[in-house]
Amino acid sequence: MIKQFDEYSRQISPEDWYLEFPPAQITIHSLKTGRQVQEPSLIAVVRAQPDKLAAAGKEALPYRDDPDYVVFSPFRQGQIVQYPAAQALLKALLKQAGHGTVAIPKPVMCVHIQEHTTQVEEQALAEAAIQCGARKVFFYTDSLPVMIDCAQNRPDLRHGVLIHIEP
Repeated sequence: MIKQFDEYSRQISPEDWYLEFPPAQITIHSLKTGRQVQEPSLIAVVRAQPDKLAAAGKEALPYRDDPDYVVFSPFRQGQIVQYPAAQALLKALLKQAGHGTVAIPKPVMCVHIQEHTTQVEEQALAEAAIQCGARKVFFYTDSLPVMIDCAQNRPDLRHGVLIHIEP
């Protein structure tokens, strides 16, 4: 999962990494249940097995001081910088926003993007959402409360999920 990142992550200490690249806040709001999960965009992976996710969100914080783990944010300024890690983080947070151990099944996802987002970055976000099980992906640039109000008036978003990534 972090093979590309691992070389750079060894050059600076975990404390400097965390200060240099503070994690974005990700809010996942289920329009069907009203349940909302807000977590930092952090994941912890096992250094010896980079494909093994140890924790996501707040649960990754205790792993920062452990040399056997790498903790980082796959998002920078609201954009994906490490695709497999971003996908794993979104899957874990969608599972938290779902019902117990089951992620929300095949939702329509509305993903927040920055106004300066490029088409390539939009494609990466859409692909990550689809790989996490989205049936359809929409993008929005408004604030989360505005988007919740708009989504509640649209019947096609009645069972949707809003993913708001703060820069």
